Amino acid sequence: MTSWWTRVAPLLREPLVHFLAAGALIFVVLSGRPPDAGERRILVNEALVTGLVNGYVQAFRRPPNDEELDGLIRDYVRGEVYYREALRLGLDRDDEVVKKRLRNKMLAIAGAEAEATKPSDADLQALLDKNPARYAQPPRYTLEQRYLGPDSPALRAAAKQQIAQLKPGAAPALTGEPFPLPARLADTPLFDIASQFGDEFAAALAAAPVSQWSGPVQSGFGLHLVRIERREAPPPPRLEDLRQRLENDWRSAAVRKAEEDNLTALLKGYDVVIERPR
Repeated sequence: MTSWWTRVAPLLREPLVHFLAAGALIFVVLSGRPPDAGERRILVNEALVTGLVNGYVQAFRRPPNDEELDGLIRDYVRGEVYYREALRLGLDRDDEVVKKRLRNKMLAIAGAEAEATKPSDADLQALLDKNPARYAQPPRYTLEQRYLGPDSPALRAAAKQQIAQLKPGAAPALTGEPFPLPARLADTPLFDIASQFGDEFAAALAAAPVSQWSGPVQSGFGLHLVRIERREAPPPPRLEDLRQRLENDWRSAAVRKAEEDNLTALLKGYDVVIERPR
């Protein structure tokens, strides 16, 4: 492979580079002082070229040829020129997009240590014990359902009357309409029932009696009568079954705390004055 310098050399003939040099000269003449060397010097060294090549390989699964590498270098120099000139002209000020990008970078720096920290089993168990309901599995149901039809005041009243007059062990006489979902569900988790019948239907099952018909119960399709054969409570949540989820939640909370602590520390160096409109 030819050296990186042989690939950088064509840049010296680029009009953009000539423009940059002329701009620096004008800046010196107009300002009466030399430009800052750090701002006006764009160094394309071997480490930077290696980074450009590695990025190209990751994107295209092959190294760039000479022409492509020249293009990568030209694009880097162009980006640096525009970036530095934009800063010199103050184009970054009062720009909400720039502010949000910089804010996100500051948040990433503040939360980096917490993001990399691995919680202990004691940390995870404490999180689980603090809110076991959040990590509990949903109950499972075995039930029958009879679809009556789209919701209407008349149908709702007829269903309530039928349930009120129904003798223990008897089936309701109301006949339903054809329905695409199964009439019986066996050992089905609550979230699967919700995905088929809707959240309102699933939520109503918690208050429904076992071993007798009840209703009407509203679903996304209309009204149903329901008979729960078995409601099985979930076992207590265990760390072994929830480790990854607990780690994610613990790390997310740790990052948020680190961000808040960092902001609190930074605010000590500012005098914040809030003037509300009257």
